[in-house]
Amino acid sequence: MNGEPEAKDLAPPATAGGLEGRAEVDTSAPFKSVREAVDHFGGSAAWNSHLIKRMFAPPKKHEGIEELTNLEEQTAQLEKELSIKERETLDVLKELESTKKVIADLKMRIKNEEPATFSISEEMGQAVAPIEEGTTEKMSENVEPEVQTAGQDAQLQQAHGSSVLKGLEQAKANLNKTTSDLVAIRACIESLQNDIAKERVLVERSRDKVCGNTTLISSLEDELDRTSQKLQTLRDLQSRRQDPSDIFIEIKKMTSELEQLRNTANASKSEAVMLAAEIEQMRASIATAEMRCLAARKIEEAARAAEALALAEIKILLSTEASSAECLQGTDGVNLSLEEYCELGAKAQEVDECSRKKIKAAMAQVDEANHSESCSLRKLEEAQLQVDECKKALQEAQKRVDAANRGRIAVEEALHRCRSATGHKRRSFHDHPKFKHPAPHCKDSHNLDIMDVSKDPLRPTLSIGQILSMKLMGPDGYDKSVWDDTSGTSNVSLGQILNRRRAVVYSSDATAHKKFSGKRKKVAFTGLSVFLARQAKSKKKKESH
Repeated sequence: MNGEPEAKDLAPPATAGGLEGRAEVDTSAPFKSVREAVDHFGGSAAWNSHLIKRMFAPPKKHEGIEELTNLEEQTAQLEKELSIKERETLDVLKELESTKKVIADLKMRIKNEEPATFSISEEMGQAVAPIEEGTTEKMSENVEPEVQTAGQDAQLQQAHGSSVLKGLEQAKANLNKTTSDLVAIRACIESLQNDIAKERVLVERSRDKVCGNTTLISSLEDELDRTSQKLQTLRDLQSRRQDPSDIFIEIKKMTSELEQLRNTANASKSEAVMLAAEIEQMRASIATAEMRCLAARKIEEAARAAEALALAEIKILLSTEASSAECLQGTDGVNLSLEEYCELGAKAQEVDECSRKKIKAAMAQVDEANHSESCSLRKLEEAQLQVDECKKALQEAQKRVDAANRGRIAVEEALHRCRSATGHKRRSFHDHPKFKHPAPHCKDSHNLDIMDVSKDPLRPTLSIGQILSMKLMGPDGYDKSVWDDTSGTSNVSLGQILNRRRAVVYSSDATAHKKFSGKRKKVAFTGLSVFLARQAKSKKKKESH
């Protein structure tokens, strides 16, 4: 086509001189790339095996046989594709079974935890059922064309190729349908998996809510217990307020317990001081024992040195005796007198005895020092145990004192509250028109002082000791300077409350029984006064004895 003119162009040009025998060879590259060469010689095209088969096909006589072979090859390929699709469908069915199991498990969990999610799981199961039915129907449809193709293979040699092509087209259509159905099934599976994940999230949230509700319930129960305990304590306090005698009894018990605790604290302090002194003595004795041990060791060393000297002297004497004996043997011997020999023997024995005595004395001193050390260590251990016990007792006493102080503070608070209630009653009582102008015969100084206390709120408070001294000494014998010397405070104490109650008793006795007013005024709280008077008498008798 285009190759002929291009071939002419590529021909070698003729020479200008007319020389026919000469020619020039062009060695330059005709094309820069393979694509240019392909485009130059006709261009490129897509690869197709059918085109090649048609191009190199034999004559028309053998067309029927070749078509049959091609159809057989195509059927084999289609069978392979069908087997692959069947495997894929089986895998999808397995996945569906696994998802069914997961859905069943989730249904059981949701039934146990929240019955509301049961409807969602049923809808999911209903959605899965038609999908499975469609897949089974499609599998049966896929199997039927396979059977048809298998039957047609035997008839293809006799029948025409048109029927075979139609069957192949139907098989291709079925394959396309199955692929589309598989895609839809996979999409459904993914949607179901997403729904399962959402349900799991909802279940976890419900569990978290249940845990939070349980914690709230426990906290509310604790708060209810606390409030019930507080109500019980308030009821106990109210019952105690209603009975003033119980308050006085508790005050007495608290004072006695405080005194006992103070006595125990003082005793424990004295014991601690004694133990400290004993510990110091033990330390001094330990120091002396250590000094004795050092002295004994030095004496022992001196005894050992003396023993070594004595042994050296003995060796020297023995060597001298041996040398003298040798001299005597060599030169008929040297005669020693008995006195010299006895003196030398006595000296050796004395040195031996002295060294042994010193050693025994040093060993005895060492034994005594060890014994004293062991005794001192035992005493130290005992002293440490006693100190620990005293510390524990002191701690317990301090705890008791703290508890007593707390109780005292609580009693004082209760008394202050009672004070407010009694103050209101006293004001209403004195504001009554019958008692605006009291009788002039109330001349008792103690009663007047009590009324002054109730009228003048700026007077200082009285302590329990002052009240008891007033009861012992009487209203006339009590020194009023104690009242004046006390520090002025606006708080109301226990003495003022007692005096106010006594004033109410006196006023009621004066209005009801005017004849016996003088006797009744002196008989307030007779039990306490008699008890305290007896205690004072017993103390005086003990002091006199």
